[in-house]
Amino acid sequence: MNSARNSLTGKAFILMLVACCAVLLMNLHVMAQETNYTEEQYKAFQEIQAEQAALKKATLAVKFLQVPANAKCGLLKNVVAEYGAAMQGLQKAGDWSEIMKLGEQFVAVVPDDAFTISLLAQGYAQSKNYRQFAAFGEKAFSRSPNAALAYELAKAYRELGNDAKFIQWGEKTVSLNPNNYDILLELTKSYGVAKRWPEANKYATMCIKAVETAKKPESASESDWKNYVNGTTAQCYAIIGNSAYESKNYTVAVANLEKSVVAFKRNDIAYYFLGMSYWQMGKADYAMLNFAKSYVLKGSTSQASKTYLDQLYKTGHANSLAGQERIIQRAKMDLGIQ
Repeated sequence: MNSARNSLTGKAFILMLVACCAVLLMNLHVMAQETNYTEEQYKAFQEIQAEQAALKKATLAVKFLQVPANAKCGLLKNVVAEYGAAMQGLQKAGDWSEIMKLGEQFVAVVPDDAFTISLLAQGYAQSKNYRQFAAFGEKAFSRSPNAALAYELAKAYRELGNDAKFIQWGEKTVSLNPNNYDILLELTKSYGVAKRWPEANKYATMCIKAVETAKKPESASESDWKNYVNGTTAQCYAIIGNSAYESKNYTVAVANLEKSVVAFKRNDIAYYFLGMSYWQMGKADYAMLNFAKSYVLKGSTSQASKTYLDQLYKTGHANSLAGQERIIQRAKMDLGIQ
């Protein structure tokens, strides 16, 4: 399931390369070309043209372009065409290490070439060099904006731990593809952690709708997909519930937190906030049962839940914990814990 969602498909780059190939020659930002060339330049071009091996042809072409005197050569467009054909050959062969090496050399001479920038973005994505991918991916996106590339950039910045950039590219992704439940969930969690509740609620609502109507990926089993959908909706409902709790809207908090634990039965944090919400609503029995569930799940809220469970129970039982075990056993039974 995770590999299906996180693998770098390259679809974004394929779209860009098709477009860039058609305009490769027009996009070369080089010095004005003259129609003349020397005998030495012509011989060098003939050598490039005659070379059949893609790697050697591209290498010869790049070396030709690196010579400053060749910038005005009338054969420049022809050399660039040979370079482009050779790089496409390397792409088909999957020789990304050579593509990246030659591409870096090429953009040092022609820094704004869209074709090479797209190739470099794809190469660095393939090698999981997220920092370099992000640098070239952003340039590629500026020339050919699309949801698939925005998605890859968002994931790259998530890997790099750059939350601000992740949010920027995550929001670009969902503006182009509102049904990308993977990024919608990550945006929901990011805004939830930051307690930016309006944004968290917006993306949580979008995510629930997107994942519940999404088609199961072919690579995922029925059970894995069901678990993923349930886990995703549970997180989203919990964040909406937490937002309502922070706003002291306990009725809305309970409604969403209950949906969260229906989707994922062992959600200790949701049970904790259910306990807190029911407590604020004056429903002590419901609060104690939910605190007990959070406690027996032994998660991050376990100790706090036990403290509040004890406090509530003592209030209604002459400051004694006698008989509290019945509530804990009920919680275990509901959760299927022995």
